[in-house]
Amino acid sequence: MSAAGGFPKWVLLERYLFRRDDNGSFPDESKAPIRASATTSWGADFSIAFSVVEPPRISRLYAHLPEPGFPHPDRELPLYMLATHRHLALLKVSSSEIGVQNLFIFRADEKNPSSSLLKLLPTCTEPRIDYYRCDARLHPCRQPSNATPSRGRRQPSNATPSPRLLSFSLGLWCRDKEEFVVAELTVFVPDDYTNAFADICLLRSSFIGDQLGGKWGSMRVPILPTDDDALWKLSRWETSAIIPFQRWLCWIDYQKGILFWDVSSKVPTPTISFLRFPLDKSPRTSSSPLTTTTCNVFYGGVSVVDHGRLLKFVNVARNDGLVYEALKPGAGFNITCHTLVLGDGSMDWKEDYTITSDELRGQLTLDGVPMFPRVDMYRPHVVHFHYIEFGYGRALKKMWVLSIDMSTKTVESFYLYMDVSVYHKMDYKARLQINNDADFMRSTCLDPTPFPFIPCEFLRFISSFYCRKRKDME
Repeated sequence: MSAAGGFPKWVLLERYLFRRDDNGSFPDESKAPIRASATTSWGADFSIAFSVVEPPRISRLYAHLPEPGFPHPDRELPLYMLATHRHLALLKVSSSEIGVQNLFIFRADEKNPSSSLLKLLPTCTEPRIDYYRCDARLHPCRQPSNATPSRGRRQPSNATPSPRLLSFSLGLWCRDKEEFVVAELTVFVPDDYTNAFADICLLRSSFIGDQLGGKWGSMRVPILPTDDDALWKLSRWETSAIIPFQRWLCWIDYQKGILFWDVSSKVPTPTISFLRFPLDKSPRTSSSPLTTTTCNVFYGGVSVVDHGRLLKFVNVARNDGLVYEALKPGAGFNITCHTLVLGDGSMDWKEDYTITSDELRGQLTLDGVPMFPRVDMYRPHVVHFHYIEFGYGRALKKMWVLSIDMSTKTVESFYLYMDVSVYHKMDYKARLQINNDADFMRSTCLDPTPFPFIPCEFLRFISSFYCRKRKDME
């Protein structure tokens, strides 16, 4: 926690789960003060707890998920933090039985953080989208979920999979302390490439005391604009991240752009806006030809800052043509930062900062690669990165947390977060003694590449209460 003894206003949360199924190893309230418990639809009790620290230090989510209600730690990751917005978070919880999953909403309790709320969302009964009908009506053509296409018919190759809840296309948007939206978006471009649609399955809900209201629904929404280049990009859409921004819920493909859906809009014919990322102007080599894409999921990052008022896009552009491996000898990179400028019905990118690897060379002692950028929520000129040092091939050797002040082109902080090489040199008994690293390594065995940190600001609502409480006591 912060030096003042209260909660930080926001945190960078490790996406890996730190599982503590033995009651004796689950952190107590002094180590993880924000806590909640719930029961799944299959009757399994579980608990979560957040250990929070000021960025750029990394906060962690702990869970008590005892067997047999949950899978063994070596088989599956049974709990994921999917999204956060304001004082809420969306979690996916999996059973030990294949395909049995729940969605839960976490609501931070500003008066009693150790008894925060964790509520099971209602089951989605919406049928799957029928992609064999290609009309532009807002309500999608649907078929029963147990129906199968007739012989000779197949789903178009340019359609992303039909909506399946509990996937990583789910986003969370919160209007105020009571109302929120959970939505999944699936992009569809017909074979004739004349237009593009987004099929959305959504839950509009609200808290009535400690209970949830609302039910799932679905709609087909046109995507604008639809020029030839946009249609080509949308036909190959792969969602990398989902973030809430002002009145929009945004689906991001770091190689294509952003889809903006106005969640708060009540117009009878809603639309979704498509915005490309700014073109990558970094130096090119013979092994890295000029393309229209700007980045990928490892090197791009969209962040909401300044109390939700600004959207920032940071891109790390390598000039060696490689992706997830060490830089080639003599190669470098550029880091650019853009801000989204909103006009009267328009959106555009404005470049704020550019830094080259040469300008950082004397400040970094390792030949690593900055990845997964996250802009500081309260200091928009500071960007936090994973700084990856690779071993043999694409093996992760060490991971550092790097913070750069883009306005002054200086390294603000730099510390070692995970040393995988030391872990692999230990014997089995020694590995068990370093619980956090062991959890991290177990997770990386199931998902070999690191995940970006999750920015969370639900602590801001708790911090405000504690500040008022301390002031009243003075």
